[in-house]
This record gives sequence, structure tokens and C-alpha cells, in this order.
Amino acid sequence: MVHTSIYKHFKEWQKTYDERSRPANIALDRILGIILMLILFSLATQPGDFLIQISHYVIDELYSLLKVLEGSPIGLKLNIHLNNFFLDCFKYHIELWSTFLDFIEPLVRQVFLAIGAFGCLGLTFQIALLVDLISIIGLHSHCFYIYTKVLYNVERKGLSVLWQVVRGNRYNILKGRTESHNYMNRQLYLATIFFSAILFLFPTTLVYYIVFAALKALTFATLSIFEFVRRQILSLPIEGCMKRVLKGCNDIDCLQIKDVSPQERAFLLHKNQKISVTVYKITAL
Repeated sequence: MVHTSIYKHFKEWQKTYDERSRPANIALDRILGIILMLILFSLATQPGDFLIQISHYVIDELYSLLKVLEGSPIGLKLNIHLNNFFLDCFKYHIELWSTFLDFIEPLVRQVFLAIGAFGCLGLTFQIALLVDLISIIGLHSHCFYIYTKVLYNVERKGLSVLWQVVRGNRYNILKGRTESHNYMNRQLYLATIFFSAILFLFPTTLVYYIVFAALKALTFATLSIFEFVRRQILSLPIEGCMKRVLKGCNDIDCLQIKDVSPQERAFLLHKNQKISVTVYKITAL
């Protein structure tokens, strides 16, 4: 719960509200949230169906993506056995996720109503909850990215190490450098076999890694846009803009000078000094 977007936003919103630093932003946030809530409840007869349709649309698109990778994407000849292994694992994962979504479908319908109800608190709460829902809906694509990334790193590291063995080198840990080494014939034979096997499997893994890394980047960019909008609503200088529009630029006649009390300026003086310092505070009307 601590790592969810709604929890992080609640902490930021509570800090802004307690400091009373941006009351206009909070008021605008609540007005926009209430307007969106009324739109959702008035125009959408069953808003929960919208999330269900999006979830199944994402699943269908992933099936289509795997179907493209099943053949020869952009003319690449992938390893048949490794490609079939990936497709079986990912399709099984998608089927499990589809079954899970069907199981929690009643809960998802109520959650969408909660997004509308959060409009009483503000539009930023609705955006934060929507970010969490998008993260949940795209969880399986994130898992695919993790799987392919781990396998890609393993094969890349394996090729790097075995390439040193095939060349007759090894990395000296004590000296921190690569130096030549006389390997036995059976060691070179096994290293050559493993190197060739990983080398021929690496292009297939690389294709899957690039595809799901791009999908992960697209999801991350979408979430980043929502997060940027959420933070900007609370940080925009609305009060300053309103004063500038209504009163114009502050001139010298709009400045007010106040004498700061001794209690407030006590921190400016050292406790052992006897100097009396007058401090003035200049504010704009």
C-alpha cells in the first residue's frame, strides 16, 4: 500500500493542505474532481464496464502481438524451439491473467465507482487511483518484460564470458585485468558448444526483449504523463496568476513594510551579543 500512487499522493496532498500554502490549487482540484464525478455518473450508465472492456482489449492486443512474433517478425528468422517456448509461457500467463480479471470483475466495477466518488476529494485523487489501476491492468506485460530482461542479461553475460574462454583468455580477479590462459581441450570444447548454442538463441531473446521493453516504456510514459498532471495541479502558481490578472503587476505603492517583533528576529542574533538590530518585512499588497 505504501508504494501505491494513491498513498503517495495522499501524503503530498496532506502536506500541502496542512501548510495552507496553496488553497486555490486545492479548491480548483476539488471543483474539477466534482465536475468529472458528475460527468461519469451522468453520461456512463455502467462505468465499470469501461475498465473491463479496456482489460480485455489489452489482453486481445497481447495475443495479437504474440501471434506476430510466432512467425517471422520484420523478416527475422527466430529459433523455432525457443520461440515456441516463449509463446507457450506467455500465452499461459495471459490466460491466467484473463481468468483472474474475470474473477475480480465485480470488484473492478465497484472500483470505477470509487474513482468517481474520489472526486469529492479532488481530481488529483482520481488521477492517482487511475494510475494504480493502469499499473494493475498492465501487470502481465510488466512480468513479460522482467522475464525477457533476466534471460537477456544471462545470455549477454554468458556470451561475454565464453568469448573470453574461446579466445584463450580469462579475467584475473586479483590483478583486475584480462590475461591469457591455457585451457584444457575438453574445456575449450564445452565452451565452444555453449557459446555457439547461446549465440544462436540470443537473437530470439533480443527480439522479445526489445518488444516488451518498448511496451514497458510506453506504459511508463503514460503513467508519467498522469503523474506530471497530478503534481502540476497542486504546484501551479494559481494565486499569483490571479493577482497578476486582477491587480496587475505590483508597483512601489503596493509594497507594505512591517517591523518584525523581537521574538521573530531573535534567531538572527547570537545569544552573547548585546546589539539591537531592527528587521523589516516587505510584503506585496
